Amino acid sequence: MNHSSRPTRRTLRAVGVTCSVFALALSAGCAGDSSQGSGGKTVIRFNWWGSDSRHEMTKQMIAVFEKEHPDIDVQPEYSNWDDYWKKLSTSAAAGDMPDVLQITDPFMYSYIDNGQLMDLKKVKDVLNTDKLPANSMAMTTVKGGLYGVPAGDSAFGIAVDPEAFKKAGVRVPDDTKWSWDDYVKTATAIARSKSGLVGSEMPLYPNMVGPWLRQHGEDYWTEDGSEIGFTEQTMAAYWEWVVKLRDSGGTNTPEAAVEALSAGAGIEQNLVAQHKAAMTEMSVTQLGALEGASGRATKLLLFPGEEGATQVGAYTKPGVFYGASARTEHPKEAAELLDFLINSPEAGKIGKFDRGVPVNPDVLKAITPDLSATEKRIADYLGRINALKPTALHLPNAKAGPAVPEIFQRLNEDVLFDRLSPQEAAEKFISEIKSQL
Repeated sequence: MNHSSRPTRRTLRAVGVTCSVFALALSAGCAGDSSQGSGGKTVIRFNWWGSDSRHEMTKQMIAVFEKEHPDIDVQPEYSNWDDYWKKLSTSAAAGDMPDVLQITDPFMYSYIDNGQLMDLKKVKDVLNTDKLPANSMAMTTVKGGLYGVPAGDSAFGIAVDPEAFKKAGVRVPDDTKWSWDDYVKTATAIARSKSGLVGSEMPLYPNMVGPWLRQHGEDYWTEDGSEIGFTEQTMAAYWEWVVKLRDSGGTNTPEAAVEALSAGAGIEQNLVAQHKAAMTEMSVTQLGALEGASGRATKLLLFPGEEGATQVGAYTKPGVFYGASARTEHPKEAAELLDFLINSPEAGKIGKFDRGVPVNPDVLKAITPDLSATEKRIADYLGRINALKPTALHLPNAKAGPAVPEIFQRLNEDVLFDRLSPQEAAEKFISEIKSQL
């Protein structure tokens, strides 16, 4: 998922419906619309979603690629998140997908299952993946094939405002040792100070659930994605922790949190960005927007609970991948563009961390001198996680995966407003996911 912005409940629901419809669509029609352009150039289409700044950076990257490959003409196609998936599902059903495209989990698995994405191992003589870590490609390695390459790694964590902690007279926790109870105690201590701050944003997203499950020796899915990989007891325990945090008074109220979510508030409206809270969970690729809005440097902390956990809960993963249409008429040229996007220092210097931290170490080394202080904090944080040697995430289920975020957010709100107990929500969470399998 694009980690530069949070999808709303409406968006998650719309994407889930789109993917469900797509999963039922039959491949039909002609091959992707790529051809010979003027002057004998090979024309390939490249499609992505993102912000205006991403669009401009990507077009600059294309210009450099075309200069290096004067026989290839790349036609850019881009849109916002909502429109991207609607257009892609329509073009996929018509057999008219772009030659090269931006993809993400869990939505990409329907396209993989339906044979819409190229197995990139078929172009390994052009696309060099030797420098890419296995964990970064685990999400797109399916049944022996490789269906995407990572545009950049990302991670989730806790962003804290040291100035807010200082104002509240509370010490920033040692994230190598703090527990989930310590998180509640810290949030409560800040809220009870005379600072006028709340300790933490109310957690509304499933970002904390993954580390929680992994620390308990579980995961969202079994390793091959065929079945649910967690128990009711572990999920109920997570929601019991959420209730404990809510009742501590250390967060904003459920009403305020849900109202902001429904209004589509972005990271710039986060309470930490507004100097109203000291802690928030987030995708680290949002750090630049958070610090830009707040005007303050933050510190990234690991999620609590790592000390003494059954296994490492933290993980890094690509937020965005690049793939190619299985029907492209120009697999070699598509592979050349993919190779450039992930392996070219020139592309890395333009895109920097917009799609995550480059996973090719040579590219990261080349751009490091040009990184901002914020970007260096992101890179250092991912380095800390990787030093823990986390296992790769298990593959999401192709059919049920896209529905999980919306199901979670709805049930999470039911818990926050006492419409369901943690145990009831956990039972319902599993039953609703199973209904999608």
